[in-house]
Amino acid sequence: MNKAHFIKSILFAGLIIPGFTFSLFAEPAKKDQSSTTKLRVIAYNVACGQWASPERIAEELKSLKPDIVLLSEVPIANRGKKVKDWSQRMADALGLPHVQVGNSSSAGHKDSDLSGDYNGKYKSILSRTPLSKGKNFLPEGSGWARASALRVETKIAGRKFALYSLHLPGYAHNKRQPSKIEAWQGSKHKSLADQINSEDASYDIIVGGDFNEWTDGLVMKSFAESTQLKNSVTPHSIDHILYSTKRPITLLDVKRDWGPKNQNDKNLKSDGCLSDHPWIYCEFEIPVATASKSRKK
Repeated sequence: MNKAHFIKSILFAGLIIPGFTFSLFAEPAKKDQSSTTKLRVIAYNVACGQWASPERIAEELKSLKPDIVLLSEVPIANRGKKVKDWSQRMADALGLPHVQVGNSSSAGHKDSDLSGDYNGKYKSILSRTPLSKGKNFLPEGSGWARASALRVETKIAGRKFALYSLHLPGYAHNKRQPSKIEAWQGSKHKSLADQINSEDASYDIIVGGDFNEWTDGLVMKSFAESTQLKNSVTPHSIDHILYSTKRPITLLDVKRDWGPKNQNDKNLKSDGCLSDHPWIYCEFEIPVATASKSRKK
């Protein structure tokens, strides 16, 4: 065998010396066994549907491809009206198969929608994943009565979530203006925080809706600190989405949008803004729990 042929044979076959191995080919990179999934959440005060139908609202939100929609000031069918549930109509238009609607109208209001077939300021949750254990929570505290939060459970990527959709009165809605500390201690927000803190530790939490409290105000800061939830909204806003971070979750994107901008012309209504509130949109990334991980306590 000539010298060139000998060297070529070594390169292709590999030269083995005790304790060492030389190879022409690098060790293949190990594949990342972890995987993640996207979770898109919207919180929206729809103003009782006074300015837009559920289908019109869904048309505006559809491009966001939401997995969960937390609605407040949602109307329900008037007694005796044989019409499809308002929240169900919106869910159908968004392609979300699961819906739960609360049973308490904020402050007992009965504001009507565009059609006159629906009224009220209820809370509802629309979801791509099944919802269970729907329960209304009426927090105690100052401000108008019958403020409420609708709580449901779901499972996403092998993780258990408790979802809250709410509508609460804020500091500005109190007849007597207390100090800032009193505003927190006597607020319905604190009562809701106590409820959230009593949740089973195995649940992730997402809370969204109309808090009627500014992002940088004492009440919202106290709510986030007390519950150890992170507020996704940084601009000056009274609508918020907060989420737990005790298990891995990454906020990829957050948007606050009014939609159509004809809100100053009240005669335009359905052709103008869809509501007197903007919607809040969040996109999260969460690790998918494997079967072995999900069995661990």
